[in-house]
Amino acid sequence: MEKKNDGLALVVGGLFILALVFATYNYFNRGNTSQDTLEKRIQEMQKEQDALEMTSKEESSTGEINKEASSTTTTVAGPIWVANDYKQGDITGESYTVKSGDTLWEIAEAVYGNGADWVKLLNANSTSVGYLPSGQQALIMPGQVLNIVR
Repeated sequence: MEKKNDGLALVVGGLFILALVFATYNYFNRGNTSQDTLEKRIQEMQKEQDALEMTSKEESSTGEINKEASSTTTTVAGPIWVANDYKQGDITGESYTVKSGDTLWEIAEAVYGNGADWVKLLNANSTSVGYLPSGQQALIMPGQVLNIVR
């Protein structure tokens, strides 16, 4: 009689484990549709870019402009921003012109030798440094001139 109950418990336990695995699989794979949508959008963007390139080649060979195609803008995903890796002493002087890839942290490392001193730069340039709408991040732009306080 005990062997029959052990077998039944084993079957019930196995079914419970299968149900748990099935539920976990469904939980972690429910976002795949958004991945498929993203892949479709990337393919559409690639087709648009190819069409623009074809139009551009036709324009250069015929001298005519296709206004519909030339007004279309396509954005291609890819790395746009790469941080600069400054060392202490790389930036000298009383002012500094921001370059692409600069952050207040990197500039502070170049000026003071410690990125945590970025707050000194922020305080010295509080009227010219922007913020995100949430107010959580200081924004600097290439071409902006920062005052350096030593």
